[in-house]
Amino acid sequence: MKGKEHMMIGTTATATMGIGFLMNNNIGDVVHLVPLIAGGFIGSYMPDIDSHKSKASQVFNKIIMILMVALVVGYSFGLALSVDDILNIFKYTSENYLGLVFFCVNTVLGKLSPHRMFTHKILGTTSFCWSVFLIGNKYLALGFTTGYILHIVCDRFSPRGKNLKFFEFKLPCRNSKNKTSVDW
Repeated sequence: MKGKEHMMIGTTATATMGIGFLMNNNIGDVVHLVPLIAGGFIGSYMPDIDSHKSKASQVFNKIIMILMVALVVGYSFGLALSVDDILNIFKYTSENYLGLVFFCVNTVLGKLSPHRMFTHKILGTTSFCWSVFLIGNKYLALGFTTGYILHIVCDRFSPRGKNLKFFEFKLPCRNSKNKTSVDW
């Protein structure tokens, strides 16, 4: 499947969940729709972070480049912010730091792994969804988990995904023959 198709399925599913949530709760809870749908959108793209052609991989590369340029410029002009200053902008608590770090580590491991290996297996799925849960927003975690799992299910039922073995245990950076795919 293409990324747009995964995105449509994940976003539609989480939007439907959100509408059902609003129908059973107070309309003032509409503020929870944004993290729910955003989580579904991001979660539906995230398993393909290991593909160089995917939107998730391209966006991640752009974000990393922007952050690196900003750090270099900041240090050059003496405008560098400390980690505490950056985290105060987002108002995260110490409990959320672990989730953010864990998510970043999973993303790097996913990018180092061959396509449909770590990010499409139970270990990768569990660690990505757990890291988003640790960030602290239960609606974001619910949306992300829904989008991520729907991505795996849709891949499984696509013609090229018929051999996808979700419950196979593969460590990050290992190919289908369980050999290291990254040459150091």
